[in-house]
Amino acid sequence: MTKSLMTPEQLLGLNQDHLLCINDNIELIGQKFQCHHEVLVPLARLIRQSEQDGIPLRIISSYRSFEQQLAIWNKKFYQEVELNLRDGSKVNSQDLDEAARVKAILHYSALPGTSRHHWGTDFDVFDASHIDQGLTVELTEQEFEEQGPCGNLNFWLQDILTDYQFFKPYFKDQGGIACEPWHISYQPIATAALADYPVALLKHTLESTDIGGKNIIIPMLNDIVEQYVMNICNPDQQG
Repeated sequence: MTKSLMTPEQLLGLNQDHLLCINDNIELIGQKFQCHHEVLVPLARLIRQSEQDGIPLRIISSYRSFEQQLAIWNKKFYQEVELNLRDGSKVNSQDLDEAARVKAILHYSALPGTSRHHWGTDFDVFDASHIDQGLTVELTEQEFEEQGPCGNLNFWLQDILTDYQFFKPYFKDQGGIACEPWHISYQPIATAALADYPVALLKHTLESTDIGGKNIIIPMLNDIVEQYVMNICNPDQQG
């Protein structure tokens, strides 16, 4: 197996030394972002192929640090934020008790330290042509359905990702993170990263972090890791 080339701190988004910060080449990449240094070339090739095939792919989200993920989590936990639920409905976060709120947030937002975006191997993507036409990106399953703005992109990704060693870790809903057809991952590095995942360091880090719902999260952390980190779709069954 390929080594993840990351330290435990990097796997939790606490250190960025494994990343490249892209400040130019905007025409190719679509925006400034950070990614794992081993992923830039295959990602650039995938984007170039999408442009050649007339379905231009744009990166919406790439690397996120622990602190960035913590800010996302705490906003959803403490403020009145509309949460998307697994059944397609929406709910105001503050209408839920704390235990239900933690569970609802976990459908689409990872705990800080557990996001695959910490690794620089994972990216949220969208059809660039619709963004250029002014469409507001929401990243919902409906956008990636056949008649949605990313319907063609979704079919294209299904055919091409494995050629560039990418896959969709949330290809379908398996009871962990909900289905995310926009989320792609570079398999050689991400698979090794998952195998090296430092659960003990995660627990220690969260215990010393001001995170909403800590009293609920810490006692069930091993179960959360098993359900929402380790529980991904098999890359070999997506072609």
